Amino acid sequence: MKETKVYPQSEADQDFAKLLKNIRTEEKVSLDQLAMGLMSASQLVKIENGERPINKNIRDRLLERLGIAKELYENLLDLCDFEEWDYKKKILSAIQNKKIEDAYRLLKEYKAHLRENDRINHQFILAMWGEVLKQEGASKEKIAECYRKAVILTIPDAEKVWWEKRPLSVLEMNLLLETIIYGNNMDYLHKCRVLMEYIDTGYYDEIMKAKIYPKIVYYYLKKQILFKEYWNMETQTENLKICEKAIDKLRDAGRTYYLVELLEIEIQILETMPEDAVTEHLEKNEADKINARELMSVIKNLYAEYEVPAYMQDCTYFYQQKWIFSMKDVLRTRREMFGLTQEQLCEGICSVKSLRRAEKGQTDMQRETLKKLLNRLGLSGQMQWSRLITSDREVIRMAEELADYINDRKFSVASKQLESLKSRIDLDIPQNKQYFLEKQALLEFEQGKVTREEFVKMEKEALECTLRAENLYRKENVYLTEREIICISNSWKGMEGKEKRESINLILRLYDNYALNNGLSQAISVYEIVTEAAVNELGNNGEHVRAEEIDRKSIKVSLSCRRVWDIHYKIYDILWNEKEIQKKNKEKKRNMEMTDGLMKCISISHYVKQPFYEKIYREKMINLYIQDN
Repeated sequence: MKETKVYPQSEADQDFAKLLKNIRTEEKVSLDQLAMGLMSASQLVKIENGERPINKNIRDRLLERLGIAKELYENLLDLCDFEEWDYKKKILSAIQNKKIEDAYRLLKEYKAHLRENDRINHQFILAMWGEVLKQEGASKEKIAECYRKAVILTIPDAEKVWWEKRPLSVLEMNLLLETIIYGNNMDYLHKCRVLMEYIDTGYYDEIMKAKIYPKIVYYYLKKQILFKEYWNMETQTENLKICEKAIDKLRDAGRTYYLVELLEIEIQILETMPEDAVTEHLEKNEADKINARELMSVIKNLYAEYEVPAYMQDCTYFYQQKWIFSMKDVLRTRREMFGLTQEQLCEGICSVKSLRRAEKGQTDMQRETLKKLLNRLGLSGQMQWSRLITSDREVIRMAEELADYINDRKFSVASKQLESLKSRIDLDIPQNKQYFLEKQALLEFEQGKVTREEFVKMEKEALECTLRAENLYRKENVYLTEREIICISNSWKGMEGKEKRESINLILRLYDNYALNNGLSQAISVYEIVTEAAVNELGNNGEHVRAEEIDRKSIKVSLSCRRVWDIHYKIYDILWNEKEIQKKNKEKKRNMEMTDGLMKCISISHYVKQPFYEKIYREKMINLYIQDN
């Protein structure tokens, strides 16, 4: 593998440095605590002051220790980081597919190229060794020792975490949990409770909570069940609350990590409780409660239908990276999209030779040079960015809330939230301006304040904050940011005819390429949004078979990634398109299939706390019943 190149930190990295310092100060985390096992406190000070370069592994670990999920970020990687990510992806794939020999070979090859002081990557190797040992059926002692070695790489005084709190990433909490599960811990239950308290009293975002908390609770309750004969009413009630709390964290994030396992445990607990106690429990907060048996049946059947394992099988999901691209490919593709020669892109910035070598993957460019080239191509100079470029954590939270308001169709509340955001972001940054204009256009359109033609014009204005490519829809190869893709797919609501078809085909072709290369799981978040929009337009245009194929493909990928946030839309789309196909073929309506499908939609929309859609599906069920009678 290539050596990581050290760059002086540029202005483009300053927002990250400020964000890091702001969160650490806000959460009262000391320099020593955040730097633990990764670097010295003085080195961290230099990072926060923008005086020291930082690679992606360290960025991700520092962010996660401060409670921000790496899933929120898009990533452009230099040669070394991309090669490293690609190698890890192969290792994760081998373990997921239970190809033990391939996993051993890849792990040994990967380890041979690592520097001795690369603690994060050595920790990754040990974590994956642990997964391979499990698949081989190795002894608990051997597995526990593997995880213990992994833990102490970044938590040198690991025993102190049980009585002295410090910032931990979900990866580190998972490794600690694995040492509990496979070690001879007399205080197994106590240590699980400590890890739960880390999440309960910490500052982790919803995605991070969903990734680790349900797993901790599952293993905690699994151990508790061994002592079920000693349970009393108080223990039963407490365990039920803990189980439901873990499921609720999954619901908030629209995820299903350990969901089936937890539902099975919830059912077991309910079966041990007196009937009157169960009735009393179910009557509390009845409107928002879930029926464990019904939901488990829906989820299991859904996973079986799409041939995806319903039960969690390994810990690889902690290490999956989203929206990863190689800088060399992005430079070349984006330049060609803009219709620029290498000479035109380089003018006034660098030599053509430097760009040519960078596009061929022969060298990395200096960070300041790279920033200028990326800016000329409408991209952020940062190598890693979220929805907004900001050093204010509250802005990140507000953006997450805004997305929830829009999903719940609370458009007036969302409009107020957007105005609040506007006053806190720098709109001179093109990416931030694009975010604001795109959201403003969508909200005004959904509230009927602008016509379809005006809406398309507004979305085009948002897109052109970063992208002014001629004949975009006819390009074979494109690189688009998530926000650019959303601007384009939103526009479909107001487009007509050939332009709409070309635009839809462009985006679907883009995701077909991801499927061939990186896999759709790396681009899942926007893929879900895009396929929903594409299916609506294709269905309205009478292309029902193609729409259904896209929906089924999207559901399978979402289930594989343990995401169910928008699956109810897709199931209903399939029902609608199948109904239209029946009409076209003059077939008799199959209301039983429609009823079963709507029941799934109701159950899943309730699970992900989307009452607006749950109400719609219930109304459709009533109408179907009236038609039948």
